[in-house]
Amino acid sequence: MNNTFSIIEYQAFSKEDLKEIFKEKAEIFYKELEDFAKNNESFLGFKSKNALKAKNYVGIIQTKSGVLEILPKCMDLEKLEEDKPSSECKEKSKEDTNSKYDKEKLKKYYELENISKNDDFYKKDCEINPSILLINMLKTLKNSPFKKSQISSLQIAKMPLFEVFITMFLDEFDSVYKKGLMRSYVSSEENRTFLKGKLLFNEHIKSNLIHKERFFTSSDEFVLDIAPNRLIKSTLNFLKSKTSSNKFKIIKAMQMLDEVEFSKNYEKDFSFKISRHFDYYENILSWCKVFLQNQSFAPYKGKNEAFALLFPMEKLFENYVAYMFKLANPSKNIKTQSSGKYLISKNDEKCFMLKPDLYIENKMILDTKWKIPDDSEDEKKHGISQGDLYQMFAYANKYEIKEIYLIYPLCERTFDLREKLKTKDIKFLAQGFLKACDEHVKLKVFFAPLPF
Repeated sequence: MNNTFSIIEYQAFSKEDLKEIFKEKAEIFYKELEDFAKNNESFLGFKSKNALKAKNYVGIIQTKSGVLEILPKCMDLEKLEEDKPSSECKEKSKEDTNSKYDKEKLKKYYELENISKNDDFYKKDCEINPSILLINMLKTLKNSPFKKSQISSLQIAKMPLFEVFITMFLDEFDSVYKKGLMRSYVSSEENRTFLKGKLLFNEHIKSNLIHKERFFTSSDEFVLDIAPNRLIKSTLNFLKSKTSSNKFKIIKAMQMLDEVEFSKNYEKDFSFKISRHFDYYENILSWCKVFLQNQSFAPYKGKNEAFALLFPMEKLFENYVAYMFKLANPSKNIKTQSSGKYLISKNDEKCFMLKPDLYIENKMILDTKWKIPDDSEDEKKHGISQGDLYQMFAYANKYEIKEIYLIYPLCERTFDLREKLKTKDIKFLAQGFLKACDEHVKLKVFFAPLPF
């Protein structure tokens, strides 16, 4: 039975919505999600007395009775429910999304020299699968276990998101196992029936005054039962009860670590120093931290019965866009979250730090917005919010920059707006406002292609 209920950011749902999948367990599952929301309203909130609502975090929340899967809002709700990709999309998904073709296509679009040209090579030839989008964005994060994963789009499209995470962990374990499990010499003191290692004379006399056939000795054993392997086995044990499709693989992996104990002190075991010869362990230990210590972007509160792996979409989109611009423009000095400028000073004390998402010194500022602009109410504003415009105005003034970009996601919900804005620039009348600047400051809107 399917135990995963999928929604997108900001979607609301009730107990009734769960019944199609969870049947008689719907009420129990909803109550468990309510308990989670009471302690974590920034991740999952209450729309009304009888309805919960997702926030801007994506990922999974698992309780005893099921999994709530929250996906990016890159498509309409009806399309998410249909989930019927075209044959063209199916053919494309057979290729790994990290293929050179796709990366080169995206890189071309993110070249700063072509940023305002809006080339037409990025076509709406395939509906974006939100699970694939999320995983591909996670792969661009620095120092994350997702970065090295080779899982294909076809696998992602067929699995619930939590099973994707578990598969990525198991793939990493396979890689580590093939390269060789780490062993280490551990000192062992034991009263043996044979002489091995160094005889501990005092202990030997105390223990073997009667048993002359025994030897109390100390020896160095070359064993698998060391901190990193204990953490891996503990992670496998943690995941065993949370999966159905990967359970056999997990049991098989645990058998490979049969002589390894479970970790009794995560913090101590994570402090284990790995030599450069075993640096291939680093990624799987990052995965262990995600599952055992909840080291994602969003630590949660509450009972041990719930497990959550959640990421703020604004931060993910910002990281992804920064990664792509740097990849496409390796010679440019592109700074992320550049600080040092303040909006005001009060009694010689600076207040309200300004931190644009991307900054190219003396050239341009780029700020990412994980939003779907709505220009239906006032077409001349193109869906740009007043607050965002004020923010860009402040950047233009303090950084004395003449070219500023607002960056929105390019997906099926923003294609029409991109066409409207293709040849338009929004200009600030800047005389007398910007220091040493007699020209207009251009605010351009850029739609960032997503890694489907």
